[in-house]
Amino acid sequence: MREVLGKIYEVIDNRLYFRLLYLFVSMSFVTILSCIPGIKLLNTLALAWGMLLILFMIFNDYKRRKIYKFDIPLAGFIIITLIFNLTVYRDSENIKKWLFNIILLMSIYTIDVFKDKKINIKEMNIITYFYTIIMFILSLGSLFMRFSGKTIKVGEILFGYTNEYTNGLFINENALSIAAALAIVMSIYLNSKSKSGKIKIFYVVNIIVQIISMIEARGRSAYLVVIAIGYLFLFVYCKNKYFRTALIIIPLLLGSIGFTFNETKLHKITTGRNILWKSASLVIKEHPLTGVGYSDLIESVRNVREVEYLPGIEGGRLHNIYIEIATVNGVISLVLIFIFLIGIITFIIKKLDKLKRKEKFQMTTITSMIVGIVAVNVFESNLVYIVSFISIIFWIYLGYLVSILDNKNIS
Repeated sequence: MREVLGKIYEVIDNRLYFRLLYLFVSMSFVTILSCIPGIKLLNTLALAWGMLLILFMIFNDYKRRKIYKFDIPLAGFIIITLIFNLTVYRDSENIKKWLFNIILLMSIYTIDVFKDKKINIKEMNIITYFYTIIMFILSLGSLFMRFSGKTIKVGEILFGYTNEYTNGLFINENALSIAAALAIVMSIYLNSKSKSGKIKIFYVVNIIVQIISMIEARGRSAYLVVIAIGYLFLFVYCKNKYFRTALIIIPLLLGSIGFTFNETKLHKITTGRNILWKSASLVIKEHPLTGVGYSDLIESVRNVREVEYLPGIEGGRLHNIYIEIATVNGVISLVLIFIFLIGIITFIIKKLDKLKRKEKFQMTTITSMIVGIVAVNVFESNLVYIVSFISIIFWIYLGYLVSILDNKNIS
């Protein structure tokens, strides 16, 4: 009996299986896969599994967890948001969102530098193969629908080509474009690892398919993922401190200059998101320390809005995760997330600087995807709070990056 329980524990404690399940569930939410019978049951299973893994971490797996300086602000974010949820917001919906954040930050995002480095790389590769193959099928199907003019209606959702945009087999065109952009980065990574000429051809074909899908979907924020590839390679391969400083300052300056544009021009550039951000800023001014909680965000923003039209607030909320964190959980929570992101990306860059040749190219490619998602979230709200393939990919690969780059355990 003890042996049986031990095997069950090993399966449940295998985070690779858990991550693959959660990635599939998150992809189903934004694609025609949501029509599969029982998909909601899989989501419930994933949530329950995630909670079990948290218990395993608390009582046993913490022994395999090396503590880093950047862990401190992340732990602070978890603690302070729990305090606010229990004392300020007091709503079951907010507790549910906090619990999902816990699953993201303790079950999906984990660091294990004591596991064999080769095993960590193998696991990351399996997840990358899994996502790349799914996206090849979905993007190819989406392009077929785009150029054949075919559509599929499931309930109120129309899949295919409509109004000069194509969402293909995805619920919306923005999800398709970002998913395709992430698949481009993963295909570049896998192509660099492959030794087979035929398989390399497949990855090149997949990159072309994903580029066309991204362009046809016209989701402009997805281009930030592709831009991040070149940006990070410049940053990593040119170690001149003045050049690196310029690469950090220039995007910040361009972003600041953008907000000086008149309302009409800014509305066009952000596709109306600036209206959401301006309204949210008024909420932040009223509740700077604690925010208003996840469940009250939409109503709070509507109550202070200066215009009637709040584009996309129902489906995409504030379309900026950083403004959303400040609105939901306060400025302190946002500062803690910023400190974490700056700390862990700085740590990764220092590790990349020590790598050579092929390994450096491969790890830089994966890191560029992380940086791209951070940039995309200036226009999307997909880093915390919700089950999104973007957040799942971000936290999975962030954990693997640290586990691989800081790992000297090679059997």
